[in-house]
Amino acid sequence: MSFLSLYRKYRPTKFKDLIGQDHVVKTLKNAIKNDRVAHAYLFAGPRGTGKTSTAKVFARALNCAQPAEDFEPCGECNSCQRIEKGNSLDVIEIDAASNRGIDEIRDLREKVKFYPGEGKYKVYIIDEVHMLTKGAFNALLKTLEEPPESVVFILATTEPHKVITTIMSRCQRFDFSLLSLSDIKKRLKFICQQEEFSVEAETLDILARNARGGMRDGISLLDQAISFTDGKLTADGVAKMLGRVEKKELKKFLDAVSLKHSDQALKLVSKIIAMGLGIERFSEELIEYCRELLLIKECGVESGILEYSKSYLNDLSEEASQLSSRQLTEIIDLFSELNQKLKYSNQPKLQLEIAVIKLCSSDNNDPLMLAERIEELEFQLSHLKNSLAASSSDKTEELKKTKDDVNKPHHINKTVKNVDKKINSADDKDFADKDEVNDGASERNIEEAAPQKQKKNTDLKLDDIKKIWGKVLNNIRKTDISVQALLREGTPVKVNGKTITVAFPEGKKFHYKGALSNSSMINKVVRNVLGQPVEVEFLIYSSASEKNNLKKKISDNTDNNDRKEKKVEKEKKYNEENTFEDLKKLADLFEGEIISVDKNILEKRGGD
Repeated sequence: MSFLSLYRKYRPTKFKDLIGQDHVVKTLKNAIKNDRVAHAYLFAGPRGTGKTSTAKVFARALNCAQPAEDFEPCGECNSCQRIEKGNSLDVIEIDAASNRGIDEIRDLREKVKFYPGEGKYKVYIIDEVHMLTKGAFNALLKTLEEPPESVVFILATTEPHKVITTIMSRCQRFDFSLLSLSDIKKRLKFICQQEEFSVEAETLDILARNARGGMRDGISLLDQAISFTDGKLTADGVAKMLGRVEKKELKKFLDAVSLKHSDQALKLVSKIIAMGLGIERFSEELIEYCRELLLIKECGVESGILEYSKSYLNDLSEEASQLSSRQLTEIIDLFSELNQKLKYSNQPKLQLEIAVIKLCSSDNNDPLMLAERIEELEFQLSHLKNSLAASSSDKTEELKKTKDDVNKPHHINKTVKNVDKKINSADDKDFADKDEVNDGASERNIEEAAPQKQKKNTDLKLDDIKKIWGKVLNNIRKTDISVQALLREGTPVKVNGKTITVAFPEGKKFHYKGALSNSSMINKVVRNVLGQPVEVEFLIYSSASEKNNLKKKISDNTDNNDRKEKKVEKEKKYNEENTFEDLKKLADLFEGEIISVDKNILEKRGGD
């Protein structure tokens, strides 16, 4: 018997053999079970995902003489045997790529009128149906809309967008998806066991990755690998067959790049190209390898995001720990750009060498350090801007006050100064507390509010906090960029022991509330940067002029309270006198005499 390719030998013959398309299998089996078989189906999806195989299994299940309880075809009856051999009169396969004209479809329309010869249904499987001409589609349309009761059409295509909408609207559409790596590896392992070939787990990883989601491609690669390695399926042998760059070479290249050794990196590249591997292939392999390292670094080995063997994942994790995420993304971006340039370049090797030198260039500063420096400079500029604005505001207030003092009479100025002096002396403590919460247009105002507390702090100083604040913002950015955006509107204004006060302007209440709700995370970052158990508190400050307005308001309230007390006392005295006069008149009326008066009763009556 002549050799039979593995993908033909192990083609699915039952529903249970179909892998990765459970949603299709379940729907078709339920349709048979409930006698709801449609007259037309459209199977759409990438190549090698089981469209034609599913159509044949469905045709066998429809015409099987002795189906199993779960509606699986028996595979033993005459109908199943003839369909499997491809000589059944009831299952007709048509290749639309070579029979795409209107004449072929007219011939099909004539044959559709005949009843099935053996089974219950006559099934037409039209493969690559999108290749039909417009005239052929129109000729098929009427037959597809109202076929005989015993006819079922199954249309298969890899490009469903090329099928006219009037055809698609008359079919039940099933979308076949690419198979997962685990499904492909499981099937390949089963085939190796049946063929009695030993295979390594890493070899299955390589074959499954190169199958790119297609089961037929994976089985064809396995068939080729068996021939290339003479049945000894090793990872190195399969990699050589596929023309892949060995992982150890990619590791050496990344190590040289991370250490900025351009000479070593260029030698490795030249060695790989000399082995016959193309520059584009090397670039693609490197991008894919860096992608795997990046995913492992960000998600971890146990995340399951990469469906590889445990040993291979551990190797990836070890290599990923040697590189930062920024370095990996930089390599991916640079070599993706290189792939575009290679399409139009007359000197591809030169483009590759330039890309390698860019990666290893000593002038290329670490992006992480550069980001920290930029963050700190932005903070310093923002702080300088706020200080200048506050200083300008204070000078404006002083000039305005001086102008008012000059314009007013001398005795009024003197009175105002005395009143202001009394308020300051009487309410100094209250205003010191209020300054910590409300005042703070500039750092100078808040620091003056509690000078004694700052002097006691010997561990931390405000200047120290300002110097590392840029680094704090950058570390918060790595954790949550939205929190960093909120905290940037605040300014460190005071240090009291182990407590750092960060103030927000009056117009930044949203940022203040956001920072307050994320205070635990901010505290953690600040502690890590300082290496001390510190606490960060937040407050909102208003303009400097509001302090004077508040003093004036308190003074006015005090005067009002004094006036109210005097008025109440006067009314009380008046009521007592009037009440005593009323009692005297009452005694005279009855010719009586007042012996004593209870003032408590009079006060109560006066209040009523």
